[in-house]
Amino acid sequence: MVELVSSADSHPPPAAALGLPPFDQICLVVRDLRAALALYEPLFGPFTVLANGAFPSVYRGEPVTTELKVAFGRSGSIEIELVEWISGPTPHRDFVASGREGVQHLRYVVDRIDAWNERLATHGYAPVWSGAYPASEAAPPIAWCYFERATDPLMIELVEFG
Repeated sequence: MVELVSSADSHPPPAAALGLPPFDQICLVVRDLRAALALYEPLFGPFTVLANGAFPSVYRGEPVTTELKVAFGRSGSIEIELVEWISGPTPHRDFVASGREGVQHLRYVVDRIDAWNERLATHGYAPVWSGAYPASEAAPPIAWCYFERATDPLMIELVEFG
């Protein structure tokens, strides 16, 4: 007989403990976006692929320029993001450099990112990477911040749509 043991009895899930809304996106970091699209399109496609070129951001407190290739698919209400790192310091680069591919972060939509810094810090999270995209004809302004904690390989991203 198999006994199921749940840690939820003694520890609330991190999102519940933090008061975060349900996540709306899961990000997989991949080495080759084209190969990942062929692999995952039957599960989550069709994907919308974006190659926006280099953009400014802040990584570990330093202004940087970075470039990523990204693709967005869906599974029900969850957005599936595939990210191929191209250049510049980002958490995606570090993830691939450590020999990993796969789930790298979960995204949560919040009203104000800055209002979460202290709450996340009390749970061991520190901001790592942040930036913003200005409004365009196709989209409202977007600000984001990735958070990490030392004992957890899964990052969380907070995003604020203006």
